[in-house]
Amino acid sequence: MTKAGSDSHGTQLFQNTDTNDSSNIDTDSQSTVDEKKEESISSTELKWELYQLAASFDRGFAATPKARKEANEIIEQLAAINPTKHAAAGIDGDDVGEDDVPLRAIWRMIWTSAFDVVSLGASPIAAPSAIYQVITDPPIATNIIDFIPRAQTFFPSSSVPSSLLRAEVTTRASSRSGAPNRVGLVFEGVKLQPVEFLGQKVDNLPPLTVDLTWQQSLIEQVANFVPGLEDFSSDGKDSKDSPGYFDVEYLDDELLIIRQQAPGGRFCLVKVESYEP
Repeated sequence: MTKAGSDSHGTQLFQNTDTNDSSNIDTDSQSTVDEKKEESISSTELKWELYQLAASFDRGFAATPKARKEANEIIEQLAAINPTKHAAAGIDGDDVGEDDVPLRAIWRMIWTSAFDVVSLGASPIAAPSAIYQVITDPPIATNIIDFIPRAQTFFPSSSVPSSLLRAEVTTRASSRSGAPNRVGLVFEGVKLQPVEFLGQKVDNLPPLTVDLTWQQSLIEQVANFVPGLEDFSSDGKDSKDSPGYFDVEYLDDELLIIRQQAPGGRFCLVKVESYEP
């Protein structure tokens, strides 16, 4: 009788312990869900603030020092909750599925603090229109800048025939060992293509192209004889700190934020369906 009572009591203890463990698991799971929900709400609010700044200050071209500071603070907060831990996955063009390349998309710039791009807005002749980064066929990444006549921005579109010149800079992207969110870039070519002139399509005209691959070939030939050039060769380009790269600070299914190595500056881009002018 005593043994049976002990067994019964032991069973009861086991059942209570099991119930407590289950309760702990449920609590932990709920806590994880709550944290993810809070992060989602936080990122949504931060992105909305960033979009408002971008719209108010012409993508950074008309940004005041205060606006740039506010944008940097928002970006740093987003970077702290970046949901993508390996943004460079598949960027080398390996045989992977489309969903295995987080950066694969058409991205349109909404904000920048990069001087080499912001300075384009100072031209009295041409104004930068849409700016894209197209990564639909890794490892090729193409930067596109559309230019329109400065005078065209002063008048209603109905009163001035439109003109547009498209500049495309082709680069070859690569991952960097030891830096899962770093993407290396090697410039391969530049193309200037007239698209529209005074309201008439002229995209059938031959583009002006410049091939930059010969520079890489020259570097390959002399890298073994000139100290310091090895980092610029194909043998050294996979090194974490080799020149020519950008770091992904934030990436989700609608927003990409990158920081370029040199001359520095950040770019915020949103995912779009097309880059047609």
